[in-house]
Amino acid sequence: MADIYLIYAKEDRRQVAKLFDFFSQTWSVWWDQMIRHRFATEIEEEIKKASCVLVFWSKASRWKDTVRDEVGLAEKNDVPVVSVTLDGSDAAYGFGGYSNSDLSEWDERFDHPDLRTLVNRINAVVPARDRPRRPATLNGLDLPCLFLSTSSFETQLKPSEAVKALNVSRYPTLLVSAWDLVPRRKPEQLRSALEEYRKNGGFVLVDSGNYEASRLTNKRWNPSDLAAALSGTSYDWIFCFDDMRPSKRPRVAARSVIDAVERDRSATNLKTLPVVHAPKKASGGHDIQMLINTAFAVAQELQPELIGIPERELGAGLLQRCRTMMAIRAKLGQLPFYQPVHLLGTGNPWSIAILTAAGADTFDGLEWCRVVADMQHDRLHHFQHYDFFNFQTGVADSPVTRAAFLDDKIDFAGKVAFHNIDYYTAFMRELRSAISNSRLEAFIAERIGKAAAQQLNREVEGLFR
Repeated sequence: MADIYLIYAKEDRRQVAKLFDFFSQTWSVWWDQMIRHRFATEIEEEIKKASCVLVFWSKASRWKDTVRDEVGLAEKNDVPVVSVTLDGSDAAYGFGGYSNSDLSEWDERFDHPDLRTLVNRINAVVPARDRPRRPATLNGLDLPCLFLSTSSFETQLKPSEAVKALNVSRYPTLLVSAWDLVPRRKPEQLRSALEEYRKNGGFVLVDSGNYEASRLTNKRWNPSDLAAALSGTSYDWIFCFDDMRPSKRPRVAARSVIDAVERDRSATNLKTLPVVHAPKKASGGHDIQMLINTAFAVAQELQPELIGIPERELGAGLLQRCRTMMAIRAKLGQLPFYQPVHLLGTGNPWSIAILTAAGADTFDGLEWCRVVADMQHDRLHHFQHYDFFNFQTGVADSPVTRAAFLDDKIDFAGKVAFHNIDYYTAFMRELRSAISNSRLEAFIAERIGKAAAQQLNREVEGLFR
């Protein structure tokens, strides 16, 4: 007995096949490609046993007698009907009483909002059996994904120069702080670099600037600064102006985040993403359960492409942060859709890999313009220690990095930047490959060593299940 039976016209099979693969991640799904012997007999049996039928209307299907017959059979047997239009076509005559989910603008991305709306409709009829799994991509970005961050605060590169280096290297994703984009900081060079970066296919995520404001104890930084930073800036998504001192009451905290997203949407016609903070406990640390519950409530209400959470608020040490991330992912697993999580301030390669295993999907970090990576051992060292690792730059994967190493016009900081970009590009590629080949545990063990890997397995139960 299937959870979902698919009704469609053969002209739409290619598109429906993608939906079959997607729905099969969460429900048991039956369609006519599973017929073994007698067509009519098996179809009638499967419709009668299904928990619901999903009918796809299109210019082709609305005229098909077989499609109408199958929907009629479902109605006769009191099987719930979920109606969908693939191209804006109305349902066939006699079946117009059902509300239609519209997939006419679906671009075959599994994170598309119209598809998420359909998932919610199905889940209301047939609660999901299996937890949705991480998709391979998010809005065209390969997952897991690392946004290399830029900032004028305690880094070795000016933000504009950092963006130029990422552009030359064709690194696909970056995070830029609104702190560096407000008019009073004369951001013309940075804005120009961002525009050029996006012209070459780069993806720009704008952060609220609260990180820099909090470190510099600037109490006047406010949502209007974020709005000013966005004006005249080329970007793709933004994080909302986050409340870093959230209420200790779950409903109030969640409502505050949702209201912040709605407020900041007025400053942009592009995606505005929520950031959830955990309230501090009087005894020290953060209220983890509040963080989990707030993240769930925000995801349930907004269904955002990403929900941002600061890594530092997950716990004191990496193992505790790993457990917290697993708990967040378990809670989000109760939703009928997969909710991607972005960890703010995560640029250490060990942390990226381990927290990916725990359920995080995207990250951002400033490490690439603060330290130097040892490519051979996946460890980070003081920026000035590049002298001991520059031999690795000379044999780097990227011809841009190798050329930068030999170019006398590029200063020390620039050479380190290209070295690190090459490292993180390769690291993320290998991490994704390890996931697709079901060897994430081995990937992590190879980098952190046998003893640390054993400790990780011992102290974080179920991490690699």
